[in-house]
Amino acid sequence: MKFTPLEVFPPMDLISRWAQDTSVVGKVTFALAVVVALLLIFRLLLLLADHAPRIGRKKWQAALFLLPVTILLLIGFLGPIVSTVTSSLTAPGEGFVFLDNFVWAFTNPDAQRALGNTLLWVIIAPITATVVGLVYAMLIDGSRSEAVAKALVFFPTAISFVGAAVIWGLMYQQPGLEPAGLVNVILGFFGLEPLGFPTNPLTVTPLMIVVMVWIQAGFATVTLSAAIKAVPVEILEAARIDGASSVQIFWRVILPSIQATLIIVLVTISVLTLKVFDLIKAFGADRFGGDTLANMMYTIYSQSDVGSIGEHYSSTLAMIIFLLVIPFLILQIRQMRKNRAIR
Repeated sequence: MKFTPLEVFPPMDLISRWAQDTSVVGKVTFALAVVVALLLIFRLLLLLADHAPRIGRKKWQAALFLLPVTILLLIGFLGPIVSTVTSSLTAPGEGFVFLDNFVWAFTNPDAQRALGNTLLWVIIAPITATVVGLVYAMLIDGSRSEAVAKALVFFPTAISFVGAAVIWGLMYQQPGLEPAGLVNVILGFFGLEPLGFPTNPLTVTPLMIVVMVWIQAGFATVTLSAAIKAVPVEILEAARIDGASSVQIFWRVILPSIQATLIIVLVTISVLTLKVFDLIKAFGADRFGGDTLANMMYTIYSQSDVGSIGEHYSSTLAMIIFLLVIPFLILQIRQMRKNRAIR
């Protein structure tokens, strides 16, 4: 016989009902109860820390205060990972199927297209955004209007992906619709064909990548600008005294000095790009060949019944995204270790 957690521990039923209370009084009361509970837990940890054994006292105290965070980490991080891995290796009614779901992911035409688009995003968007940010940061470095220039380029970063999709949807709007899209108006002025966004499978992904670069270039600019200013002035002056040109100073002094920041920017934008979902949904690009793994994962999951094979396929796509993230995490960890070694 199976028991639910509510049957095994009846107070959980009371807590669950209390949390679902939609009245204002119920919500406020529950919020206050959570705060009081956290304070009591913190007080209990302080008491236990005060009475920790003298031998290894600091280690005991550190372990006590890390315990709540560790428990939350196990529940909120490792739990979903184990569940997703298990789901990706099983199928309803068949049990453990090993890599059959992954075979589906790499042989299904829709999944293949989504994987190809995802790789295109990861290769082009981070590199382009970083290069644009670096060039812009170098051009405005030391200028009188540097602060204003940074604010202007950083503004798109503060816009949500859905908001950016609305803005660029108007920019890309096809001829014959009001208002006419600025991009297509410019193309028409030079006698070029309109883009046909988002219905053209050949241009839908590159044009969405342009939007991502527009959003992330500001983040790259501000971050890299700070790194450039952190390069010691003495080194730059020494290079100039030695007769180095501005181009040589950039390639041989500035670029090596900001390598760690460059990697951080690339990794951050790459991981964000792997999870891109909002832009594709807002543009409706998944209907015209612009799907990615993250969007396809959600689409399959939302359209699947509970316990169906679709849930397992979506878990498989989630695992592929996770595997694609791992190289970036390794690169980030290695860079952090190098920074520590230098210090």
